[in-house]
Order: sequence, then structure tokens, then C-alpha cells
Amino acid sequence: MAKRVNPMAVKANATYDVFEAAQALKVTPATIRNWIKDGMEAMTSSKPHLILGSAIREYLHTRYAAARRPLGADQLYCPSCGKGQKPLERQVTQSAITAKTDILKGACSRCGGTATRMISHQQRQEFAATFHISAERNSEA
Repeated sequence: MAKRVNPMAVKANATYDVFEAAQALKVTPATIRNWIKDGMEAMTSSKPHLILGSAIREYLHTRYAAARRPLGADQLYCPSCGKGQKPLERQVTQSAITAKTDILKGACSRCGGTATRMISHQQRQEFAATFHISAERNSEA
């Protein structure tokens, strides 16, 4: 999986050439050129090509927003299917991840793979109304 670049690494009101942008974002100049070919706004009428920092930020925010896969209220994310799926018979297990978050795990109704969803402790009641939740058991019996 490709790493995500931090759009805040460039200054919005600065102008960058391809090499400066690559250095600021810790990517290769070829990546910046590919982004320009992909539609990132740049001043390409003369060399070196210049890119506004705000254009880089806008391009990356748009690109990351397009990659999001929002889930429905009754769905878990199945990596095998690559999208949200309903768990088999609405059966899920819940286990604590941190002091504020839990993870719900269930079998995907489409492929049978493990589907998951992170929730906050505040959302427990909301999801308890949607799914049949059981606490995850330790396998150290």
C-alpha cells in the first residue's frame, strides 16, 4: 500500500518547482510529474514547471477524499471485497482497542472473510441496536 503524503508539508502561499515539491513532500520528482499528468494544477507554460502550494494541498485532499469508503449504519469493512458489507446473520464480536475505541468483527455475508469496524465507546448503544454483539473471548482457556 502506498504511503499517504502529508498535504500540510507544503506552504499554501508558496510556489514550488517539481524538485522542491518532491523534497518537501518526501516523494520522487516522478511522482510530482505524475500528479501533474493526473490533473494537479500547475503552471506548465514555461520551464521549470511551477506549482502553487495551495494546488498541491487541494489535489491531495481531493485524492484522499475519493479514496474513502464510507460505511452504512449496518455495515463492516471487508478488505477481501474492498467495500462495506453486512455481517453474516448480523453477528459480531466486540473487543476494546483503546480506552475510547472498540473494534467490531464479523464474517462477511458475501465472501465469508473477516469484516471489521472501529467504533467509539459512545457508539456502543447505537450499534447494539443494529447488530447482535458478543464480547470477544480469550483463546487462553
